[in-house]
Amino acid sequence: MGSVNKNLDYLKDRIQADQRLSAFHVSLLAALIFASENSGLTHPFQVSRSKLMRSSKIYSTSTYHKCIGELQVFGYIFYSPSYNPFLGSRISWNLEDEAVLSCNLS
Repeated sequence: MGSVNKNLDYLKDRIQADQRLSAFHVSLLAALIFASENSGLTHPFQVSRSKLMRSSKIYSTSTYHKCIGELQVFGYIFYSPSYNPFLGSRISWNLEDEAVLSCNLS
C-alpha cells in the first residue's frame, strides 16, 4: 500500500505539471484519487459514473465521457466500462506510461 500511495503522490505532481489537462480533467482525476483511496487503494478499483460526476462536480455526461476518454488517451488511467449501473466500471492507474512520466513541466 505504501508504494501505491507514493505513486499517487507522484501522480498528483504530474497532474499539476501537465498542460494538456483542463479543470474538468483535474476535477475528475481528484475524484478518481478519492475513489481509489476509499477503495483501500486496491488496483484496479470499481467506480460509478454518477458518483464520479457528483464528486468531480461535472454535470454533463458528455463532458464526463470526453474527459474519462482523454485521461485514458493521455495515459493516466486504464478504463474498462461495465455498462452495468450496479457493477460499476473498472479503473486502473497507468503509472508506467512514458507520456505521464515525462510530460512537459513548463
